[in-house]
Amino acid sequence: MSNRKQRKDMFVKVPLWWAEHAAKATRTPKAMVWVWLAYLSWEKRSMSFKLPNGRLETRGVSRAVKARALRQLEEAGLIRVDRTNRKSPVVTLIVL
Repeated sequence: MSNRKQRKDMFVKVPLWWAEHAAKATRTPKAMVWVWLAYLSWEKRSMSFKLPNGRLETRGVSRAVKARALRQLEEAGLIRVDRTNRKSPVVTLIVL
C-alpha cells in the first residue's frame, strides 16, 4: 500500500463532548455540524438521515449556522441535502 493511500484512509475517533468544546473554544460552530454528520451516519448506520435542529442547538449550533454549513458542504460536493418546507432536511453523505 502506498504512503499516499495510507494517509487518505487515516481517521480519528473523537468524543462528541470534546468536539463540542473545541468548536466553542475556537468559535467555529460549523465544525460541529460536520462532526455531527459523521456521528449521525454512524448512529443510523446509513449515509442518509434527517438532520433536525434540536440536538445541534444543544451543542451551540444555531439553525442559521447549520444552514450555512450544509450549503457549503453541499457546494463542496461532500453531501446532498433534500429540503422540504418546514421539515428537517435529509442529508446524504457523498464522500466519507
